[in-house]
Amino acid sequence: MNYEIDQQKLSEQIILTARKTAVVSGLYILLVFIIVFVLYAIGLFLLFDSPKEFFRLSNPVLVEELLVSKATEIMLLNMGVSMLMHYFLSGIYGIIKKGLVLPYSDISNAFKSIFSKQGLKVLNVIVLVQMVSTGFSYLLDLAGFSLVGFGISLLLQFLTYFAIPAIYIANSGVRKSIQKSISLVNQKPGFLIFFISVTYFLSLIGILFLGIGIILTLPLNYIVAYSLYIHISEQID
Repeated sequence: MNYEIDQQKLSEQIILTARKTAVVSGLYILLVFIIVFVLYAIGLFLLFDSPKEFFRLSNPVLVEELLVSKATEIMLLNMGVSMLMHYFLSGIYGIIKKGLVLPYSDISNAFKSIFSKQGLKVLNVIVLVQMVSTGFSYLLDLAGFSLVGFGISLLLQFLTYFAIPAIYIANSGVRKSIQKSISLVNQKPGFLIFFISVTYFLSLIGILFLGIGIILTLPLNYIVAYSLYIHISEQID
């Protein structure tokens, strides 16, 4: 499963994909953020015995007490919301996939993707990775090694970088997609760490520009992952 990266060809693929799908993908990301924010607010609200307590969160003392008394509930809420966010955001691959073969791709393609059989496989991958990651982080945090737990979480995310594209593009199963992702990452870990880190940095820069900057740059992570997987698949499949 050896492969080489043709940087010029990959750059052309990324630019082409961004031109066709960046705006729609960016708008979809904003929609997902709104949905996740509402769900998280509802989740926090349900942690309180009364609405009055919820609206007293402006008091820093009460926030600290909440973090201590409801640490487990908050951890589970964060894990659940994180799973939903990653699941909904994976729909961007549906926008990209259709956008490259059709004249126009809209937000509906994202929802069609996540609510398909492939979407259910993606959900299984996300749940598995998040549960393992959260479990390790929680146990290591209790032992006083929170930074180690954070590092393991990043490593799991890195090793499964290609798992979701493998499902949406190659229709791989859950186990095969994870195995394939780990194999591809292990081929060129140094290059991929640098490349993915730069991608995340450029993606987050858009937040500083607000408005159109957010819409155009936030989808970059997904566009690059999709383009990278296509570029590699042409050599190994």
